Amino acid sequence: MQFDYIVIGGGLAGLYTSYLLSKYGRVALIACATLEESNSYFAQGGMAAVIEADDTPKSHFEDTIIAGRGLCREEAVQILTQEAPLRIEEIITLGMHFDTENGHLALGLEGGHHHRRILHAGGDATGRMVTSFMTGLVRSSSSIEIFDCHFALELMVEDGVCYGVHTLDKENTRIESFTAQATILATGGAAALYQPTTNPPTSLGDGLAMALVAGAELKDLEFVQFHPTALYIPGASSFLISEAVRGEGAYLYNQRGERFMLDKHPLAELAPRDTVAREIFYQMEREGAGYVTLSLRHLDAKYIEQRFPTIAHHCAATGLDLTQEIPVAPAAHYTVGGVATDLHGATSIHRLYAVGEVASTGVMGANRLASNSLIECLVFGRRIADHIRQNPIGEPLKECNVMPALLAPIEQEQNWLQEQGRDYMDQLGIILMKHVGIVRTERSLNTALGAISALRSQLNQERSLYLFASVIDRRLYLAQQMVVAALNRRESRGGHYRSDYPDTLPPEQTYHTTITQEEIKQEFI
Repeated sequence: MQFDYIVIGGGLAGLYTSYLLSKYGRVALIACATLEESNSYFAQGGMAAVIEADDTPKSHFEDTIIAGRGLCREEAVQILTQEAPLRIEEIITLGMHFDTENGHLALGLEGGHHHRRILHAGGDATGRMVTSFMTGLVRSSSSIEIFDCHFALELMVEDGVCYGVHTLDKENTRIESFTAQATILATGGAAALYQPTTNPPTSLGDGLAMALVAGAELKDLEFVQFHPTALYIPGASSFLISEAVRGEGAYLYNQRGERFMLDKHPLAELAPRDTVAREIFYQMEREGAGYVTLSLRHLDAKYIEQRFPTIAHHCAATGLDLTQEIPVAPAAHYTVGGVATDLHGATSIHRLYAVGEVASTGVMGANRLASNSLIECLVFGRRIADHIRQNPIGEPLKECNVMPALLAPIEQEQNWLQEQGRDYMDQLGIILMKHVGIVRTERSLNTALGAISALRSQLNQERSLYLFASVIDRRLYLAQQMVVAALNRRESRGGHYRSDYPDTLPPEQTYHTTITQEEIKQEFI
């Protein structure tokens, strides 16, 4: 099928970019699940943008740079902080409603920010509200055709040019190919490769891996952000406890009843996420406990229930009271690195763009500042659409790449994926969290490499029998590259902490890790 534009991914980045591109041509929006199952949809955090007169883009810029630990691309951060208010104004004009207080936009405070600049919608349901809003606009557009439950199998790339994508229509069990003038990856990150994770099970790095094997350049994959506070219920999936809960004044206590963040950072519980996650990890390790305690006893209970209705309801369903205290522990949350792009979202493959968590624009550096991710989707989605409009590509188009074929009946493929495939991913999740987690060492990383290599060897015999085995192997390959990047970075910076190299290299030795299929190299700033 031929379109003007292909957008792969149904989260906020994909929805917004599709909506913008629909003004200039026909768009195929491809999502591996439904539009209600993206990482954006479940996001509790808000959108960071300068709204009030006592705040400035310069202050937002400085907070982002500090959190990024020397690896932010300053031009990208300038773009984000200066254009964020414009994008907020734009979607409000389109009809989006953010929470208000006394007739003004209600602004929250989160870790790493020195001003209240976090917009929310529905309290702690910002992701659901804004993606639902954009989904409505997308569904009402006659220029956008939605292909949900379509799994992206392979990018069509020939001589460094992307012509489209091969997909598996999971409902009709057939391979379908899409071609277009430009293809935009908006597939999200890879945090669900870890266990535990705050991400939905679709965030397995498939877009990253697909781009890597197609020849794209990836950057800084060693930086994975672990959210400090996921609800800890043994045997249950992690549930995110938003940064905004600490922004409203919640305290962290260890098993001895000590508020341990007070002497760890001037911002205490509102320190950048990597600092808070690491200190929680150390408390758990010292005490042999699986969690620390997040206390809200000292806060107004009625306000907390109104401010965080989704979290309060989930806690109540598990027998906990958010207004009192709850057990929390870190979980894999966000892939800071990604497919390297320029300031217009273009990748190293011609006609292939990337936006959202799958992209490495330079905004996040070594550690994402809270609530910069949703607004990055809007800012760089707009830049991609503007760049394509101002630089028309013309007719591409040709069929290229041999269309992949199912190697077994679809029922057998799906059964294999649900059983053996799930087992491989479970094993990988445990390996990554244990050996490539919040605190890393050369020994732990080498252990992870050996274990992942063993999984790939075990899987190799299945690759000739099942198409999905190749998909699993691609995820394992991506995980290997993440580990190698972490092994090569012999320092501690942002979301990458090496206890055997606890210091951060001086500014003149700062570098990005650049990854291609052929090599991993250091790109000095």
